[in-house]
Amino acid sequence: MAMNGQKNLTQLLALCRTYDSLHSDYVSRGVNNIRDPNDKENTNTEAWHSAHYMGVGYDAIRLILSSLITSLRQPPKNILDFPCGSGRVTRHLRAFFPAATIGACDLYEGHIDFCVKNFDAIPMLSKENLDELDTGRKWDLIFCGSLLTHLPSGLFVTALKFIARSLSDGGIALISLEGRHAEFIQKNKWKLIPDDLYEVAEATIEAQGYGYVDYQHSMKSLFFKQDSYGVMFARPRWTLQIVEQMYDVRVLGYIERAWDDHQDVLVIGRPGVDS
Repeated sequence: MAMNGQKNLTQLLALCRTYDSLHSDYVSRGVNNIRDPNDKENTNTEAWHSAHYMGVGYDAIRLILSSLITSLRQPPKNILDFPCGSGRVTRHLRAFFPAATIGACDLYEGHIDFCVKNFDAIPMLSKENLDELDTGRKWDLIFCGSLLTHLPSGLFVTALKFIARSLSDGGIALISLEGRHAEFIQKNKWKLIPDDLYEVAEATIEAQGYGYVDYQHSMKSLFFKQDSYGVMFARPRWTLQIVEQMYDVRVLGYIERAWDDHQDVLVIGRPGVDS
């Protein structure tokens, strides 16, 4: 066991040097900051929006590198951005891992087309029922930002299972969630949803560990391909109880308030917990 510990430490330090070199190149080449004029989710209507939009992408790279290094993973060759949106994270993945194959997966063709054109991504059209989705390959890295945060419990579980089965033998996935801090934000900072809708979600949070409510019509019109789309609050215990039943992956981390000082991040990976 001591020898394994020494070997792992050596490997960790070597990986730090590898990723430091990739970071230097990432900084030198810069990130493509072209924005999709049809991106209804990120309208860039106020001065701080643009800086925040790019900052969230940088923060995703921070979390990805931290997870890759601590789990002793080499730079990924195949990366899935799911959902890709209009490339908020995809652009950073392309800049940091220029040799990687990057899949841009989304329900909306316009988002996919934008990422294919501007970030050299492979197009992959998603489905609302993720039991029906097969990307046709396995992924060394999956970044799932702001998807499970919007799904009711059934689709939430289905999405986790899709991510798990889509990983390569040594792949890892980072999945963002609205956790305990999102409850605090709603009550003390800004409104994720109107208070009357939050009351619907909050009714089950304490007892069951999660709560969900659909958006109102004005928001749902932006996401017209989804029958169910709203806000999901999931406490760590509820999410981890689901993952406990998935023996084909192991829990590599759960970090509260990790992405953009807001969303929690669950990290899972292969091989499975008993492999």
